[in-house]
Amino acid sequence: MKKSKKILRKLGVYGFDRLEPVILASLVSEDPLLLIGKAGTGKTYLLNSISEALKLEHRHYNASFLSFDDLVGFPYPDSNGREVTFLKTPATIWDAQSVLIDELSRCKPEVQNKFFSIIHEKKIQGIMLQRLQYRWAAMNPVQSLTSGADESYDGSFSLDQALADRFAFIVDVPDWNDLTKEEQELVIHPAGEGAVSETSSELAQLVRTVRPKFLEHIKNPSYETVTYCRIISTLLGDEGFRISPRRARLLARNFTALFLVTAELGYPSDIKSKNMLYKLGLQWSLPQRAWKGNIEGHVIDAAHAECFRLAVNNNPDDRWLSEFLIAPAVSSRIEMLMDDNIDKEIKSLAVMQMIGQDSKARAGAFAFAAQPVIDARSTVNEEAINALTTIAVEIMNVKGEMSWSAYNSDAVHPQWAACVQYLNSLGGLTEIRKKRARQFFLYLLCNKAAVIEPEFIEKELNDCFLSAQKYAVVLKPPTAAKQPWLKRESIKKFSKNIS
Repeated sequence: MKKSKKILRKLGVYGFDRLEPVILASLVSEDPLLLIGKAGTGKTYLLNSISEALKLEHRHYNASFLSFDDLVGFPYPDSNGREVTFLKTPATIWDAQSVLIDELSRCKPEVQNKFFSIIHEKKIQGIMLQRLQYRWAAMNPVQSLTSGADESYDGSFSLDQALADRFAFIVDVPDWNDLTKEEQELVIHPAGEGAVSETSSELAQLVRTVRPKFLEHIKNPSYETVTYCRIISTLLGDEGFRISPRRARLLARNFTALFLVTAELGYPSDIKSKNMLYKLGLQWSLPQRAWKGNIEGHVIDAAHAECFRLAVNNNPDDRWLSEFLIAPAVSSRIEMLMDDNIDKEIKSLAVMQMIGQDSKARAGAFAFAAQPVIDARSTVNEEAINALTTIAVEIMNVKGEMSWSAYNSDAVHPQWAACVQYLNSLGGLTEIRKKRARQFFLYLLCNKAAVIEPEFIEKELNDCFLSAQKYAVVLKPPTAAKQPWLKRESIKKFSKNIS
């Protein structure tokens, strides 16, 4: 972001201008913050300076050699010998308002588990840390096979995914070449070594002002933010970056805090600035960098661009089309296609794009179940219905061979054997459902489509039929009469391939 109040500069912290909105948003939300950076980039200096500026009761722990007793103090029984309490010292965590866990990636596994509850719940030994507001951590970059000699950090390993997912913002700290000439000169100034930040009324006032607004807004977040978080979670998941339900919720909290902070600082609220803020918040809210290392920026950029177009800067037809294509359940697409408020050509485009980009199993399940209803209702144009009909006919009249590589040419196709085993387990189900599943498995295998999880594929197929059945009452008799093989619950004729 070009515009910045440069509040952090006033604390003697330089090089964080572009990240300032994110850092401030984390102070407002009070959700855990993780900084990742090379040695000497100012990670701990930034966080210690903030604690000094806000006059917090602060604890700074080095996780690489910390013991549990350093956190809780020495246990001793009370006078009755019935309870154990802990002797507090200036270093124990009990009265802390902020805690910085430094060198987290060098932490012993047993100690890392102790930090987990602090970061996630503000608890230790099951006891609530009543005064704790801020949980911060810092680490070196994740060691990777492609790291050069100058980037090697022996003993710095990726975090456990569950632990990484507890941090709201996960921020890469800029190195020397990422700084502007002005920032470089400010960092160089020798007076900054060991300096203590003065109390910042501006920073404290910002947090005091925005924090109540944040607590109010998260009770009823904007529809735009919720939509963005929902769509981006699906898009990134499709690209191999799993977004957990917890992460999706943290995304919504992050964006809420980010927009409130920038509004308080006087950032512009036009569409261009909003686009930049969503991208900024997304970039530093993904936990994968704490265990995977480098994240492919072009994947995130593409997902954000598509998501922003749909959630913020879009027209209803574009939104519906993308919602259709990213719907996680194939069966839900059948119901979406029955919406009479959507233009027929948009529906047709959606069907054609689905056939082109979805797997044979998903596109086939849709066509097998929905073709009669779609045809009867004239839901899509001729091109789209013909494409669906072609797939449905191929499923009903399977032709081809199940070929595979095996040492023994007389061996049973391994995936077909798994399909038969699953079909034999469907004792309590209707015969028509079993026949549909058998026919569909044959279609997939003869078309060289893998059937790794027969149970999942069959249940998805059945969900599609159940969804289509809701609209089967509108089937036109002429259509059914001309194409008897398409009747929903009267499929009696199967190809000899299934005998």
